[in-house]
Amino acid sequence: MQWMTAKCAGGVHSAKAPGMQHICELLDDLATRLPDRPAIVAPNGEQRTFRELHERAAQVSGRLDSLGVGRHVLLLIPVGIPLYEILLGVFWGGRTAVLVDPSLPQERLNAALECVGIDSFIAIPKGHLLRLKVSSLRGLDRYLSTRSLGPFARSIWGGKPGQRRLPDGDEPALLTFTTGTTGVPKAMGRGHGFLLAQHDLLAGHMGLSADDVDLPTLPVFLLNSLAVGATCVLPDGDLRDVAGLSPAVLTQQVRTHNVTTSSGSPGFFAPWVKWLLAQQQTLPELTKLFTGGARVPASLLRDMQTVFPSAKIEVLYGSTEAEPMASINAVTVLAETAQRELAGEGTCVGAPVPGLAVRLVDPDSGQDVSEGPGEVWVSGDHVNQGYYNNADADHANKVNDGERVWHRTGDAAWRDESGRLWLVGRTSARVGALYSFPTETQVEALVGVDRAALIDLNGHAVLAFSGVADVVDVQPLVPDARVIHLKSMPVDPRHRAKIDRVVLRELLLGQRPPL
Repeated sequence: MQWMTAKCAGGVHSAKAPGMQHICELLDDLATRLPDRPAIVAPNGEQRTFRELHERAAQVSGRLDSLGVGRHVLLLIPVGIPLYEILLGVFWGGRTAVLVDPSLPQERLNAALECVGIDSFIAIPKGHLLRLKVSSLRGLDRYLSTRSLGPFARSIWGGKPGQRRLPDGDEPALLTFTTGTTGVPKAMGRGHGFLLAQHDLLAGHMGLSADDVDLPTLPVFLLNSLAVGATCVLPDGDLRDVAGLSPAVLTQQVRTHNVTTSSGSPGFFAPWVKWLLAQQQTLPELTKLFTGGARVPASLLRDMQTVFPSAKIEVLYGSTEAEPMASINAVTVLAETAQRELAGEGTCVGAPVPGLAVRLVDPDSGQDVSEGPGEVWVSGDHVNQGYYNNADADHANKVNDGERVWHRTGDAAWRDESGRLWLVGRTSARVGALYSFPTETQVEALVGVDRAALIDLNGHAVLAFSGVADVVDVQPLVPDARVIHLKSMPVDPRHRAKIDRVVLRELLLGQRPPL
């Protein structure tokens, strides 16, 4: 069996005290060491110190205890101070917090929630309207709100501090869902040990500290930033549509709060960078930037270097099941790998992170491959061992070889002489013998093309693209392919960057109206 484990000379940085079992123990420590440091700053200027966040989480836990709230609690609350007070309060009392993207198509949302078995629902008042549309939200034991709704939902506030507990048995602390761009979202559980392992890896890899002020758009990264004692400034706007955030407002937030770091998808950074270029402005205050969640064009990285001249820019490769898996910095991309991408070699995502075991496996034979692309299988402390209440998904995506459980990412890649991974596309998205990324990368480099997607449509190769170009010649890349120009390309609701191939297929088959 051929596989590799990434290591680093200095080992994995640890940001937690030995023996910690509960993610909220990090909050205990910070409330003692940095009691008056702002933990979260809202766009309206409201903030919570680490001591206040600690106290509010304990009070939420006590309120849930007093109301007899059960084990699985769905949260539908916009990113803001109340979300993190309630999320940490759910963790505190040993319950499972369930987070789902409400912008998912209704049928996917309902199917995702049905497999979880929700006991209670906590939402902002408007969020309770979803109970009218989603059958999985009806008939629950408890309904709570950030503001009392009389007989429809009780207030979440006003509790006395509760006891800190770990979940019973194998129940997770957090349930989230995959993006669903290849089908129904799958529920994935993270236990307290998993969350601590993930934080340990992110803390060492990203290098944030209590001296940083972070502007995060990804919830996992916000939790990591809080856990190292960094102040988190919440972006002003609706994070369900990161591409719609105001670049002018983001820029002002960076300058007002002396922000040093930020993280988000290319869908978040692209409009911000475009605006800064048009305004001929730069933000030298930012020193560390992290992007990922989809392929990151080299042109975007080049522009980011221009408008964020002091920043170290890192591209992270990961998934809901294993975040992160690999990384590469913008300097290396622009100096070396971007040219190889244009030559059709795929997209380089860099070397695996420390502690991650990686195999490349032929998706048809199940045998490890030493040359050419294979499916990326990963294993490690921060890699999900199994989906929640979904044996079919476990059978399709998890492999236990007797020594460890491997997660099948569904991504195909090859490994270069330096051990770096080069993604070539999804194994399920092959068109004949062709993987999608090499073709899509080359088409997107053409003048007037924004996005491109190569898919198999009823046995025929179809190249869909969006942009100002009317036609593109793909014959040298995919002979006999049918080329279709779309007004816009469907993307995932979470990152606004990854092509939603399920929706794209429906569009091309005429099963849904054009975007």
